[in-house]
Amino acid sequence: MGLLDDLKKQADAVKAQDVDRTESMRANAVAVDHALRRAFLYMNDLGKQLNVVKMPCPFTYVLPTVGDVTGLYFKDFFADFRTKHFIDKDYYGEVHLAARAASEQVLTIKKGPDDMEKFRDILWQFNIEHKSEQYRDQRKVITHEIFQVTCDFRIQAKFEGDHESGRLKIMTKNVGDFTIDVFQLMALEFNEKAVEEFAKYFIGRPSDWAELVKRSPLNQRSATATAPRPKAEPQYAVHKAAPKAEPAEEKRGLLGSLRSFIRKDGQ
Repeated sequence: MGLLDDLKKQADAVKAQDVDRTESMRANAVAVDHALRRAFLYMNDLGKQLNVVKMPCPFTYVLPTVGDVTGLYFKDFFADFRTKHFIDKDYYGEVHLAARAASEQVLTIKKGPDDMEKFRDILWQFNIEHKSEQYRDQRKVITHEIFQVTCDFRIQAKFEGDHESGRLKIMTKNVGDFTIDVFQLMALEFNEKAVEEFAKYFIGRPSDWAELVKRSPLNQRSATATAPRPKAEPQYAVHKAAPKAEPAEEKRGLLGSLRSFIRKDGQ
C-alpha cells in the first residue's frame, strides 16, 4: 500500500468517526428538543387553567426577621420558549416559566440602621416588591427605615438543554420558599410522568419530583462528590374541605382536575 492509499484510508476513518459523532449529537439534540417541547406544552396548558381557577397557593414563605407569609393564591402564570440552532436545524433550547403567589396584604416593617441594608438586599435578591422611606432625627442622622412589602412573590423556572450531551438543567426560584434550586436530568428521562411531577412540585402539590431527580444516573454518579443540596419538601397549608368526586369519564391527572374544576365553576 502506497503513501496516498494509506492517507486515504486514514481520512475515511476520520470521516466515519465524524459522521458517527454527528449522528450521536443529532440524536441527543432531538431528545432535548422533545423534552423541552413537552415541558412547554404541558406547563403552558397548565398555566391557562391556573389563570382561570385562581388556585390558592399552599406555600408558606418565611421572610427573614419578619415571619411566615401565607394565604396566597396563584396568578399571572406565563410560559415561553427559545430556540437554538444546532448542527443543521433549530431545536427548542430553553423554556421559561413564571407565576406569582400573591395576596392583598402589605407588610409594614421597621428596621434600624444596622439592619436596613441587609433587609433591602434580601428583598432585591428574591425580587420582592416593596417601597421604603427613611427617617432622620434633628441632626439629619438616619434613625430607621419603614418598608412596605407587598405579598406578591415571583415564582420562576428555567429549563436549559445541552444538545450535544442530551442533558437538561432545571433551575427554580422561590418554589416553596425564598430559595434557588438546580436539578439535572437526561432529556430521555423527562417523560410525561416527569413533567407532571415537576408541575405538581412547581405549584405545591405533593409529588415524586425530588425522588425522580435523585434516581437519575447524573445525580447518582455525583452523589459522593458535589451533589446539590436536596430540595426540602415545601410547607403545605392544610385545607379541610373535602374534594368533590370526579366523574368516572374525567381525565385523571393535574390538568384533568383543573379543567374539571373550571367546568364545574362555570355552571
